Amino acid sequence: MTTAGQQSETLDDPSYDRPKSMDDIDKHSQQAQKLDASALNDQAQKVSGAATSSSELGDNLKNFRDDLERNWEGRDADAAADHLNELSRASYQVSDKAAKAKSVLQGVSSILESTKKQVAQLAGEATENDAANRKLIGAARQRKNSADDENEIQAAASEIERLRQLNEKSANGKKAEIEEILDHAEKQIDELLEPLGIAIDAGFASRLPAGNSDTTTASASPGPIDTSGGQAPAVGGGAAGGGGDSGGGGAVAAVQGDGRPAKPIDARGDNPAKIAEQFLGRNAGDLKNSGELPAMESWVPNDVNCANFVSGTLEAAGLIDQNQASASVDQLSANLKADGWESVPLSEAKPGDVVVSNGGGHVVLYAGDGQFIGSNNINPDGSQQISMGGGSGLVEVLTPPT
Repeated sequence: MTTAGQQSETLDDPSYDRPKSMDDIDKHSQQAQKLDASALNDQAQKVSGAATSSSELGDNLKNFRDDLERNWEGRDADAAADHLNELSRASYQVSDKAAKAKSVLQGVSSILESTKKQVAQLAGEATENDAANRKLIGAARQRKNSADDENEIQAAASEIERLRQLNEKSANGKKAEIEEILDHAEKQIDELLEPLGIAIDAGFASRLPAGNSDTTTASASPGPIDTSGGQAPAVGGGAAGGGGDSGGGGAVAAVQGDGRPAKPIDARGDNPAKIAEQFLGRNAGDLKNSGELPAMESWVPNDVNCANFVSGTLEAAGLIDQNQASASVDQLSANLKADGWESVPLSEAKPGDVVVSNGGGHVVLYAGDGQFIGSNNINPDGSQQISMGGGSGLVEVLTPPT
């Protein structure tokens, strides 16, 4: 088979759409889910009981010694009193160590619980981003295989490759975040255990008490994603980029504008948030085919149109060129930054600023007064509709250059 034939076969194989690092994310998630903080709390209570008993024993021995010294005399009485004094001191030492052990166990339990929640959240974000991205890849594949024009076929093939790279970069970033959390937790636990003379060499996730759960994560199957509709991630938007710059996916190649809008429309020059308000209540699936926002691509699945819609409003406002529009959150963000858009805190956001949310898996516009507007998954079938909201899990606010 020729190289071109092999490449075409690879592009048509959905198993290549899922990054290998998602397997590692699934593994970390499954391990974290099985960590049983309650088992350590139970041990802490038992140790607490031992501490109390040892302290009470020390008190009893001390009282017995005092009685002995008051009522007995002679060398044997002195020897017995000394022996009781040593036993009492030893009991108090056991009590102190038991109390320290209880404190350590409670501290480890708290770290486990926090780590479990953080890993679950990041793994969930990675799974949603991957699902949304594979929706876009699947749509690009359908576009390639249904096209007759060679230029259209090549453009769709390039889109598949680019989206796969973005998906890999996103997954690598989430994996790096998860592993950083796990490493930090292990260091914290080591510091707690050190005074007790205990060390965990093989990593705490493989050594600490685990439950019997057989839960697996939703992303475990590398099969193709249905692009025909159905239930979508909560607010998925074709992300591939919420995980920062970590990982081996490579930097996102940004598309800079040439300063010439694709074509003028009546709304050009308005604030993009105001433009978005004109379409409140409209389904993204209808809007992308209407021609009202020329930068919106019609091939994008109905449940992952967030970046597609934001691109359309930004182009309509004259803030980007049509070649900078993208159905990918990460690509759109990279294109904006390449044109001088800057990251600002939410407290400094202005209406029309671009807001990357949902852990990097969604993008909307800031509407002012703490409100957001965008293409959100609020329809019963999981498809998107232009609505207020979509800003939870905020990652970054981008504002255009002045």
